[in-house]
Amino acid sequence: MLLTPTNLITTGGMEIDIGALLRTFEDYLTHVRRSSENTVKAYMKDIKRFFDYLGKSPKQIERADVERFIKALSKGEITGEVVTESTVSRYISSLRSFFDYLELIGVVEENPMERVRHPRLRKKIPSFLTLEEVKALLSVYDEEKKLKYKAILSLLYFCGLRVSELCNLRVEDISFYPPYVKVVMGKGNKDRLVPISENIVPLLEKYVERYKPKIYFFENKGQPLHPSTVFRVVKRAAQKAGITKHIHPHTLRHTFATHLVMNNVNVKIVQELLGHANLSTTSIYLHVADKEKFDAVKKLVI
Repeated sequence: MLLTPTNLITTGGMEIDIGALLRTFEDYLTHVRRSSENTVKAYMKDIKRFFDYLGKSPKQIERADVERFIKALSKGEITGEVVTESTVSRYISSLRSFFDYLELIGVVEENPMERVRHPRLRKKIPSFLTLEEVKALLSVYDEEKKLKYKAILSLLYFCGLRVSELCNLRVEDISFYPPYVKVVMGKGNKDRLVPISENIVPLLEKYVERYKPKIYFFENKGQPLHPSTVFRVVKRAAQKAGITKHIHPHTLRHTFATHLVMNNVNVKIVQELLGHANLSTTSIYLHVADKEKFDAVKKLVI
């Protein structure tokens, strides 16, 4: 059953317009929960796939239905490929939010997500670049010919910005005196201030003088830069720099955090600079940046 804007399901003698419920839920996520655009898109896609698979009314959904869907999702029957534990966890979060909303507005009396647990996630050590690789990456674009690309890479590394934060950065969010970036409504709906390294202030000032952005710092015909452009800039820079690791824009954010911790910056400060809600999220960088461990291993001789 493919969902349409007027998809009606009859249950208990009453018709339920799932399309209308999805629209009101999307509005709730956007304006009440103030979720990010990416979160809203992901949640809506997940929920639509859930109802397409089951073909039932929300009132008919039981915990067993949810578990059947999760099993099918894990086996690749929903997306056409086997998914990771983190993707399964996101689907559970999407469905939990939706059924919590339905319970809130009185559409369902019992929440089928109540005892559904998230899979145990393996904490992966984030991939990061060495200082030499960062220097190589930042030097591939000529400041005269590719000033915008160089500015993009510099902000990603020196400020540890997420792609969405970089793309939505406004001219008014950057100050040169004192130098800082104001990240407005980042992930988790939290604003934060990130100081700008003096190493890149002249570069950013030169960018502003040349391109004269009006609304967004990186504009494309008055619109924010598309994330795919940022991915291409990073990928091409890595190729030109001869970096063989598989890297993407978020790798520079990981590198920013790792290099700070390696230089003995307090992990709480790193947490604030990254905009992490929980310290446990930031603590992953301690495992890859424990200088004492690296120094200890260097003492081994043959």
